Amino acid sequence: MELQQTLAKSAGLSGTSLHTGEKVTLKLQPAPADHGIKFKRKDLADEPTIDATIANLKTVERATTIGEGAVRVHTVEHVLSALNAMGVDNAVIEMDANEPPIGDGSAAPYVEVIRKAGTVAQEAPRRFFDVREPLHIESKTGSLLVLLPDAKFRVSCTQAGPDNRFTQFFSTEITPAIFEREIAPARTFVYYEDVAPLMEKNLIKGGSLENAIVVRGESVLSKEPLRFLDEFARHKVLDIVGDLALVGTRIRGHVVAVKP
Repeated sequence: MELQQTLAKSAGLSGTSLHTGEKVTLKLQPAPADHGIKFKRKDLADEPTIDATIANLKTVERATTIGEGAVRVHTVEHVLSALNAMGVDNAVIEMDANEPPIGDGSAAPYVEVIRKAGTVAQEAPRRFFDVREPLHIESKTGSLLVLLPDAKFRVSCTQAGPDNRFTQFFSTEITPAIFEREIAPARTFVYYEDVAPLMEKNLIKGGSLENAIVVRGESVLSKEPLRFLDEFARHKVLDIVGDLALVGTRIRGHVVAVKP
């Protein structure tokens, strides 16, 4: 029997949010068994909380937003991905703004915070969603998501940009060690032709080459060389792991995504 885990102590980080450009401090706090993952808005009156569950999903355009009532938290996928993959079942994510720090555009800063805090087992069994038969969802834009039975949690992703530029594939089992080494360092990316429309929507105010990769034609604009030859596909896996954390239980199955 696998036991639930929480953080051994609190730990946090500060930085700039990607879309709002605001300065924000985020702190991860331990939580009791069966608590799940909750966001707490320390900047608002009464410090409201939002359960990180699919029932509270609001939008997924360019980032994942969750909310309860009028309260929102944007771009939650990186911190949720790190907590999910590193085995943290119960935690409070305290923030003094409506969006977490983007860091370097990867989940590595959040893995570092979790390592600093440590994890401890709790006296409650983990709950699992076992994929027992194939499931699939296809969008009008050609994105495809397939769930297949598997004894482990695996994610496979084929990523392709406009005109199928930079088509990449990455597949792996999700474990803390694999995530920390092979997935967490992969940075977010954007296609140059999408930058102006995003700015017109009042997004990516905090975006720069310090925290994102820009793809222009066949060129890659970045403050450093790509960390992996298939960094884009790996980052999509990172995002998928974060979004699937909203299921609220751990998944045993193989998730196959095409152009997510």
